[in-house]
Amino acid sequence: MEIKCINCRYFRLHELHDNIGICMNKDSPYYMRLVMTEWQCPFFMEFNEEGSEDEFYWCVDCKTMIHKSLLPLHKGGHKLVKIPYIDEESHLETYVAD
Repeated sequence: MEIKCINCRYFRLHELHDNIGICMNKDSPYYMRLVMTEWQCPFFMEFNEEGSEDEFYWCVDCKTMIHKSLLPLHKGGHKLVKIPYIDEESHLETYVAD
C-alpha cells in the first residue's frame, strides 16, 4: 500500500472533493487541517477495513455509504475509506436550480 493520506486510518475524505480531506491524528501537526490525498505524512498508519471497528465506510468510486456486512460484496476494485468529513459550509459550494 502506498504511503498517502488517502490510505491512512486517520484521514477523512471531504464529502464533495475527492482530492482533499481532514487529518484526525492528534499527534500530527496537521490535526484538524485540510490535507491533500496524495501527501506523504510521517504519521501515516495503514487503514485496514477488516481490522476496523467502524460500522460504515465510504466508497470513493460509487460515492455511497457501505455497511461493514456488505464489504465482501463491494470490494471488487473499489476504493473504500472511512466516513467522509462533512463540512458545515459545504452547502455554499452547491448550485441552486431555478
